[in-house]
Amino acid sequence: MAHEYDGRVVSYGGGVNSTALVILLVGEGWRGPVVFSDTGAEWPETMEYVAMFGDWLREHGLELTVLGPEWRENQIQMPLIEYCEHYRVTPFPAVRWCTSKWKVEPLQRWCEANGHDYTAMLLGISAEEAHRQPDKDRPLVDRGIDRNGCARIIADAGLPVPRKSGCYLCPFQRSIQWQELYRVHPDLFERVAALEDAATERRADGRITTSDPSGRVTLRELAAGYEAQDGLFDWLDYYQPCMCRVG
Repeated sequence: MAHEYDGRVVSYGGGVNSTALVILLVGEGWRGPVVFSDTGAEWPETMEYVAMFGDWLREHGLELTVLGPEWRENQIQMPLIEYCEHYRVTPFPAVRWCTSKWKVEPLQRWCEANGHDYTAMLLGISAEEAHRQPDKDRPLVDRGIDRNGCARIIADAGLPVPRKSGCYLCPFQRSIQWQELYRVHPDLFERVAALEDAATERRADGRITTSDPSGRVTLRELAAGYEAQDGLFDWLDYYQPCMCRVG
C-alpha cells in the first residue's frame, strides 16, 4: 500500500526533528528523496551525523542527497563562512539572507531540476513549534510529536540523538552554544570572532558587529567571560530548534 507522502521530498537539516521525521516515515513505508543543503559552515558534529545518517538510509534502501556549491549561484558558491570573510559581513537575523541563499534556493533549484514540487516538501517541525509555517506539510505536528518524542524515535531506532543543527556562525545561537564552540572548536570560534572584527572595521557608523543574541557584546568579550567561568554546560539548551525556515 502506497504511503500518502510517497515521492515527496523531506528537507533534512541534520538535527533532532528532521532526523525523527525521516525515521518515522521510513518506518511507515514511505519512499522519497531526503535532501540536505550544506552551507559550508555547519557544525562539524552535524556533518558527521549527516554522513552517519546517510549510511542508515542506505541500509533502508534510500539515499541522502547533499547539496553543495553546484546548487548555489555565482559568488554564493563559496562556503558561507568564506563569503562572509570575503565581504566582511556577518549573518543578519532580521533578513536571513544566509538561509535564503545557502539553504532555500539550492533546495528550490534541486527540486525544479529533479521534477519535485518545492512547495510540497515535508518539514521536520515538531508539535511545540506548530506556529511555524502552518501552510506546509508537517507530519510531526499532525501526529502531535514534540521534541522529546522526536528524541525517543531516534533512540528507539538505535541511533544517537544529534546535537542542535545549524551553522557555527548563526546569530540565532544562544550564549551556551557560543561557549560550546569556544571550548570544543576554538579554531572556528576564533574564525567567527575575527569575522566580527572585520565587519566592525568595515562599518562607517562606529557601531560594533556582534553575533551574540544580546547584540551588546562581541565574541571576544564572551570568550573573556568564559575564561572566568567554571565551564559548566546546560546541555538541555542544545535541544532548542534551529530558526532556519527549511526544517
